[in-house]
Amino acid sequence: MPKNNMTFAGNGFKKLTATFSVWTLFLVFAGTITQAINFSQSIAWIEHWVISSITTALITAIIIVVWRRYRHDHFIFWPALAAALIAVAQISLVTVAIRLNHHPAAMAGHLFLAMLNLGVALFLTTAAHLPAKHLAKIGLSSQSHKFYFRSIVLTGVGFLLLLMTGAIVTGTGTGWACSDWPLCRGEIFPVDFSLGVAIALLHRFTVVIVAALVTAVILQTHRRYKQYASLLNWSTTLGCLFLAQIGVGGLHTLPNIPQLVISSIHLGLTAAVWGSLVVPATISYLTLETVLPLPENEEAESSPLPFPQKATTFFKLTKPWILVLLLTTTITAMFIAAKGLPPISLVLYTLLGGALSAGGAGVLNSYIDSDIDHLMSRTSRRATVTGLITPQETLLFGLTLSVLSFLVFAIFVNLLSAVLSAIGILYYVFFYTLYLKRTTIHNIVIGGAAGAIPPLVGWTAVTNTLDLGAFYLFAIIFFWTPPHTWALALLVKKDYAQARIPMLPVVAGEKETTYQIFLYTILLITLTLLPFSVKMLSWVYLIAAVTLGTFFIYLAWKLWQDYSKKTSKQLYKFSQLYLALLFLVMALDRSLF
Repeated sequence: MPKNNMTFAGNGFKKLTATFSVWTLFLVFAGTITQAINFSQSIAWIEHWVISSITTALITAIIIVVWRRYRHDHFIFWPALAAALIAVAQISLVTVAIRLNHHPAAMAGHLFLAMLNLGVALFLTTAAHLPAKHLAKIGLSSQSHKFYFRSIVLTGVGFLLLLMTGAIVTGTGTGWACSDWPLCRGEIFPVDFSLGVAIALLHRFTVVIVAALVTAVILQTHRRYKQYASLLNWSTTLGCLFLAQIGVGGLHTLPNIPQLVISSIHLGLTAAVWGSLVVPATISYLTLETVLPLPENEEAESSPLPFPQKATTFFKLTKPWILVLLLTTTITAMFIAAKGLPPISLVLYTLLGGALSAGGAGVLNSYIDSDIDHLMSRTSRRATVTGLITPQETLLFGLTLSVLSFLVFAIFVNLLSAVLSAIGILYYVFFYTLYLKRTTIHNIVIGGAAGAIPPLVGWTAVTNTLDLGAFYLFAIIFFWTPPHTWALALLVKKDYAQARIPMLPVVAGEKETTYQIFLYTILLITLTLLPFSVKMLSWVYLIAAVTLGTFFIYLAWKLWQDYSKKTSKQLYKFSQLYLALLFLVMALDRSLF
């Protein structure tokens, strides 16, 4: 294998594989447009003959070049041979489809083969453009690298399944069995269940599974491979394209939009998502061992623990001390929205979904932050740091909890609460943990929105809607978060400095932090008076809010005037009690008065 060239393959072969990739992408669109327009048999045969001739010519050229120059390079030779075999199968299937007047099953099979051929073409194109020095050691021996590569492959398999279920929905016309989106006839599971509804729902629930797999790929890339620009860029592209594809897919249910246009855009995004999986899979398999050596502290197996101890360890990863406070704000929001006791079954399902959601977010946070947790005494004993649980186990556990939380809310509560819960997880994991926490002094101020979503979930669980009362609860927690978190940050300032996290005490110092705590506390207490002013709550609540708020302001003022760790700790602990008591008083006031 040549080592003196900048890239492994010559310019001619690179251009040839790139041309083949563009052509296979065109074939994906051609199949869908042909099916939609429903050409006459004679025109269809002419189109088939032209496409087959061009495909055969390109495949023949690739095979000739590969045989002459790369037949000893297995990662080039075997994919090229696979492309030839897939092209033959594709041409044969189109012949059958024309004879059957574009039968949906034949067209779905054609789309599947077209995607496979596009994947092979992109593999060849990517391999041809990789630098030769990175191909010195092909294959993966590191367990961490293998897990990452297999995650991409599994996501690709799941995405092909999603593609096929979507093709079946389109080809059989069962999309109109669920004419609304994301619900189906206003429900998750319609009463008049039919085969068409089952097919449509299978496609929609497959989206949830694939979304979790895509999330796994993105989180692994940002946690372990963020210094590898190619993988980082492709993973970001993958996430954006997948979200866009979901959004465009929902437009199929709108009657006034030309379906051919929507189908073309949706299919284009499908091909783009597929490419965003094939390219990083190729890069990781062919180059990771050379570009990034074996990762440190990630090759060892997790410690063999008895099942009870293992279960306890996993439970601790969910951060149960935080979970209790989040569930308190959720259930009290339900009482406030219902003006009394909601149905017990609804309360139990909401608490279960909330626990799974908060726990999943906490576990994923531990997965992402495991590279800095060992630097901080407060987090240095986490199972992800000590090796009791491997990073892979942590990731799978966090994603499983998150997916289960969405399903519990969607099936047993309502879709709006499921969506809000999912938004909370995504906001906390991606926007706060991956971005805000390590880049800006305003991390807690902006990131506080994630912790303020549970009361919205509780409110919508009861009402299936959002109104001003729900946003009052959201705002209270949003403004409560900075003084609460900064009080803790003052206590562990050295930890944050060691981990290079730009928390306010590290960047601005203790005096400025205590001043900001005092200001935000005044804003918070002022805000807590609004529910009474709009007659949402009574004098009982007002007295409690003023009493609790006065002591909160006193502690914040005391901390600002004469900083000490003792006062900071006192403020931190009281802030937890304050929020719990305030929401409990709201629930009692709303229920009794």
